Amino acid sequence: MNTKRNLIAAVCLTGAVVFAQNAATVSQPVDSAELQAFKNQVQAANPDMKVVSVNAVREATLVSVPNPKIAIFVKNQTKVAGMDDMVDGVRDRISAELAGAGMIVLDQAEIASGFNRFKVTTAEERAGLIDGVFTGGSTVRVAQMLGADYVMVASIISADRAALMVSGRQMMSFTLRMTVKVNEAVQGSSVYGDNWTRKYPVTAENAAGTDASVYYNDLLDDWAKETGEKIAEKSKTWRRVEAAPVQLVSFSASTTIDELIKGLESGVRAPNELLDEMRRIVGGATVQIDGATAGSSPGTFQVAPGMHQLRISRQWMKDWQQTVNIQNGSNFRVALELSDAGLQRFHSLEKMRAQIARDYADAMALKGVKVNFDTAAWRDVSIGNKGSEINLEKKEIQQQGLINAAGQ
Repeated sequence: MNTKRNLIAAVCLTGAVVFAQNAATVSQPVDSAELQAFKNQVQAANPDMKVVSVNAVREATLVSVPNPKIAIFVKNQTKVAGMDDMVDGVRDRISAELAGAGMIVLDQAEIASGFNRFKVTTAEERAGLIDGVFTGGSTVRVAQMLGADYVMVASIISADRAALMVSGRQMMSFTLRMTVKVNEAVQGSSVYGDNWTRKYPVTAENAAGTDASVYYNDLLDDWAKETGEKIAEKSKTWRRVEAAPVQLVSFSASTTIDELIKGLESGVRAPNELLDEMRRIVGGATVQIDGATAGSSPGTFQVAPGMHQLRISRQWMKDWQQTVNIQNGSNFRVALELSDAGLQRFHSLEKMRAQIARDYADAMALKGVKVNFDTAAWRDVSIGNKGSEINLEKKEIQQQGLINAAGQ
């Protein structure tokens, strides 16, 4: 039975809009090609919205798309005196233009915070990443750190002045050349690019009494205004690339404390479940990924592949924190060091390791499991296969009453 319907967005989510199309007759479900064409038509008519779904009776659901976030980097490639001091002003000019066009421009504090969050704190590291943005090599990585949808790079290519005669009059011409490129953040592909050149002619008399930066600043004002208007117009047609569904990868993390516990397990007969419990209780190293606690070491964890902030912490030890590139099968073995508080308490790493061994035996005893270290054959407990020794002298062990020597 034929049913006449107005083509409307009958299903609305928060922030969605309802729109009307021409009436049509629907007698059977449309095929996928027709449905896709309808979806494209709706999307083109609503560039500020995102079409979430369409159905066979040509109803479309749209949701509001948040204003895009853009990070702006400016580089001076000239040798002109004083031009380096204009870089911040260039960034401020174009930021104001883009903000007026509805974009969210990340300020310098937000960019610095993003770098700090991923432990990019030295000037050399930051300079390397930013240089990579200008060559396209680190765009995706930087965008991930900053949470940006787009990365804009603007370069002051040259700033020249030349004397010339115009109608018998001595003139001075100031010329500024700029380039700008905007890349999307998912794949790093370019969505906008432009080369810009302008001349500013003034009389020789005026030029002689005025600093050249005055004219270059006027040219930079013109560049920012024109570029902002162009990007505002072009950005309406930009489509943010949807990130593909991420296949999580597994990685493992362990510490030297875990290796110590593993070495102690040779003197224990207990179920694997209990051994795992003791590793967590006595080892006690917390693993955090991008600021969220993921579990305890040693352990295997799952995340999206790529750059992450990995942090491992334990009482009495210095926190270990690095930005790491995690891929499937990555293994991070971390050597923990005593913190200042740990040094005051234990005085040395060896004494702390000895205390951990005693704590391990004590914890096992509470579970009704005896720990039998054969101190007749050796006096020290090694850490894994590394051979680092903990000075557990036989007499100390016997006095503590926690470890039963073989034959006793």
